[in-house]
Amino acid sequence: MTGLDSRRSGWWGFVFTAAFVGSLIAGGALAVGKTLYLPGASAAQLRDFYSSNGLAVGVQSGLQVVAAFALLLFGRRLRAFGRAVYGGAVAAAGFLGLSVLLSVLLTVVAASASDAVLSGLGRAALICGGALHLLGTGVLMRSASAGGLGSGATTRWVFRYGLLAGPLVALACVSIPWPPLIKLEPLFRLAAIVWIIGVAVAVLRGRIGGAPEPQSSRSRLSSPAAGGREIDPHPTDS
Repeated sequence: MTGLDSRRSGWWGFVFTAAFVGSLIAGGALAVGKTLYLPGASAAQLRDFYSSNGLAVGVQSGLQVVAAFALLLFGRRLRAFGRAVYGGAVAAAGFLGLSVLLSVLLTVVAASASDAVLSGLGRAALICGGALHLLGTGVLMRSASAGGLGSGATTRWVFRYGLLAGPLVALACVSIPWPPLIKLEPLFRLAAIVWIIGVAVAVLRGRIGGAPEPQSSRSRLSSPAAGGREIDPHPTDS
C-alpha cells in the first residue's frame, strides 16, 4: 500500500461512524408505532414491531452492513500493530454483521415463529450488536493503542486515550450476565467513536506509520562526529 493510499484508508473510520449513527437515526425515523426497547421487550412486542417495520429494519440493516465493512477495513489499516488489533476488528465487524442478519431474520419469521424463538432471536441480536460488537471494538482500541505508542507515531494522545477507553468499552460484555448494564451502551459507543475519529484523523494527516521494526544486530548509525557518515556500531577487525 502506497503512502497516499495508506492515508486515504483513514476515511473508513468516518464511513463507519456516519453509517452506524445514520442507521440509528434512520431506524427511528422510519419506525411505525412504538419504538422497541429490546432488553425488556416481550415476545408479543417483538412480533408486532418486526411484523410492521420491515422498511425501518431493512434500511437500518443496510447501513449497519456498510458500517461493519468500513470497520473491518479501518482495522486492517492498523493490523501492523499486532494480530490482536485485526482480530478485534474482525470480531467487532463480524458480530455487528451477525446482528444485522438476525434482525432481518426476525422480520421474516415474526408472524409465524413461536414466542420462544422470537425471544431467543431478539436476545441474540441484542447481544451480538451490543455486548460482543463492543467487546471486539474494545480489543481493537486497546491493542492498536498499545502498538501505536511504541511505533513512534506523533499523535499520541489518542493512543493514551485508547489504553484507558478500550477496556472500558470491552466491559460492555458484562451486560450479557447483567442486563442492566445495557443502559450504558450509548456511553461505550461514544467512547469508541471518539477514538475511531481521532485515529482516522491521524491516519489522514500521515501521523501514524507502521509498527516498529526490531533493530538489526548490525544496524548502521549516522554519527555527527564522523561527519554525517554511516558507521557500523560493531566494526570487525580487518
